[in-house]
Amino acid sequence: MSEVLWPILQIATIAFFPFLSRRMAHNGWLPAWLSPVVLCYAVGMLIRNLALFPLDDNLSTTATEAAILFAIPLLLYATDLGRWLKYARGSLLSFGLCVLSGLAATSVTAVVFWAEVESPWQLAGMLTGIYTGGTPNMQAIGLALSATQERIIVVNAADVLMGGVYLLLLTSFLPALFGKILPAFLPADGQTDEALPESPYNNFNYRDALKAILLTLAVIGSALGATWLVYETLSEVAFLILMLTTLSLIAALSPRVRQWEHTFETGEYFLLMFCVALGMLADFGQMADAGLGILGFTAVAFVGTILLHLLLAALFRIDRDTFLFTSVAALYGPPFIGQMASITNNRQLIFSGIAMGLLGYAIGNYLGIGWAYLLQMIGSTLS
Repeated sequence: MSEVLWPILQIATIAFFPFLSRRMAHNGWLPAWLSPVVLCYAVGMLIRNLALFPLDDNLSTTATEAAILFAIPLLLYATDLGRWLKYARGSLLSFGLCVLSGLAATSVTAVVFWAEVESPWQLAGMLTGIYTGGTPNMQAIGLALSATQERIIVVNAADVLMGGVYLLLLTSFLPALFGKILPAFLPADGQTDEALPESPYNNFNYRDALKAILLTLAVIGSALGATWLVYETLSEVAFLILMLTTLSLIAALSPRVRQWEHTFETGEYFLLMFCVALGMLADFGQMADAGLGILGFTAVAFVGTILLHLLLAALFRIDRDTFLFTSVAALYGPPFIGQMASITNNRQLIFSGIAMGLLGYAIGNYLGIGWAYLLQMIGSTLS
């Protein structure tokens, strides 16, 4: 009997704890530094490492892969690139500098660690995805580059550790320190404060969310079909992920799709499910044995990305708040923009911050996969 109950409990935790985490955040039961994303990771990791109940790793792996397939299209349906380019030039410049910083930092780190870790080009590609659009890109790129699930988990755990430290520093002294290096934010003439995003559970439009999920099923099916037609196999994950991203962006060209309510929040929910499931795969004992080199690689790349972005922002006279919003958009994704608005007490950059995070979701897979293969080709040529 327990053999049936434990998988049911595991599925229920993955499916419904994200709802509880969002409710806790909405009711003010979480401290400022603890977001639902971090909480979902933490709960999954605690269940695994405290052995609260038996877990099926195959079930967790399937859940992470399925959640990413659904999350990527849903997060991209609100994409309106024309509007971003028209109203967010400063943010676009800063975000571009952050992406360039990530490419440079991961490349230099790959060279430094070339003989220290296995397939450093693979790590560079996954981290490029993280530093462009966040965890969904990393998972998709890792699958596309044929990284083992163990390696994906270790990379994600190392990034969670580094990202958690940086997030805690952002809630304390770092904004004031960056303010001594970068110019102050100057509101545009006639610009008014934007309201912080509503809780996704206030007047949630379940009809539009259902439409978006049905469209996502069609997008996933089309991406799978295209992959099969081209390769006669579904094992070409790189092509599958790129097709999924491309078809999602094509769908987002429709004004009707962009006007559907709460598609982004629905995608975030799948992302939180992914976080719980991935946390359930994070065995700290296993990471201690296999992840020290990857942790060092991630630490160097992460710190290098932030410092290089800060240097470029200073050179281009980008203001502190724009730097912070675009840094968080690139390193963490749109779910953390509201938290950054609270930290900086600046609500005027919410839209552009979310826009840059969505742009990161859109281009992260292309950059991460392409950059990884380029580094692999360069490395094989030099060796």
